[in-house]
Amino acid sequence: MEEFEINANDQDNVRKFRLKSAGNQWYEIYDQTGSLAGEIKIDQENHEHCETKGCTLDLPILDSIRKSIFLHKVFSED
Repeated sequence: MEEFEINANDQDNVRKFRLKSAGNQWYEIYDQTGSLAGEIKIDQENHEHCETKGCTLDLPILDSIRKSIFLHKVFSED
C-alpha cells in the first residue's frame, strides 16, 4: 500500500497531510494529528474531477490535495 506526504494549501495556510492508497484510485487522507480526515478518489479520465467520502475538509484544501496526488503520481512513475 503506497503512502506519501503532501503539502496542501487554501488561500491562507499550508497544511501537511499523509495519504495512503486504498486501491481503485481511492486515497485515505490523514491530517497532522494522524486523524482520518476523509477519502478522495481521483478520476483517471478527468483530472479536474474527484469523489470524496467522509471528508471534513473544505473545497480549496481538497482541490489542492487532488492536484498534489496527481503531481505525485506523475513524478513517481518509473
